[in-house]
Amino acid sequence: MTNEPAIHCVPAGDIFAHLGSAERAEIERLISYNIYPAGQIFHSPNEVGEQLFVLRSGRVRIYKLSPEGRALTLMVLEPVTIFGEMTLVGQWLHDTFAEAMTECVIGLIGRDTLRRILERYPQVALAFMELMGQRLRAMENKLADIAFKNVAQRLASVLLNLAGLSSQPIALPATPPMVVRYTHQQLAEMIGSYRETVTKAIGELREAGMIRIDGEVISLIDVEQLQRLANRQ
Repeated sequence: MTNEPAIHCVPAGDIFAHLGSAERAEIERLISYNIYPAGQIFHSPNEVGEQLFVLRSGRVRIYKLSPEGRALTLMVLEPVTIFGEMTLVGQWLHDTFAEAMTECVIGLIGRDTLRRILERYPQVALAFMELMGQRLRAMENKLADIAFKNVAQRLASVLLNLAGLSSQPIALPATPPMVVRYTHQQLAEMIGSYRETVTKAIGELREAGMIRIDGEVISLIDVEQLQRLANRQ
């Protein structure tokens, strides 16, 4: 897990990062933390949102279900970040599921407490708005990918993102980036495809020398080729 970025498609967002140690300690005293097992559902569609979730450790996925039960993962969150924010700034009902993918440490901040924090600390309010803007742009990019890119292109994009790399040409690391291996079903839900189709695409990327699979990790062997594939029109 340590080799993955904090979030799929969106940068991590610790909205309290710019506070001083004393200010942060004061806020931490207002947060109630608990340990939750993998599979724990934190919120579901049509539930009233009364609290903000603070992810301190573990991994959480945000997803939607179609009427037929098909899942689409919107993002995968890793610490330190927040989720459940939309119900606290406008809509009162959740429209997604939030599920623990691993054991997690999650803190809870009530609606009224959050409002007091945002009023008292303008830098937290700015970070909060910046994170929401980042997530909106990420959702727009994800929708465009599903509409305009094929499965191999979308898979290349998500593997680069999970490795903490841009889909655009950049200076490359000396050794192949490592990605903790998700199941084919999980990858399919990230890119809006079917498991069988993703399995075939993974095989094609491996045969083309772009990736190598060793036990529990995927090595991105040819990052430049993956970037070209991800950006192909």
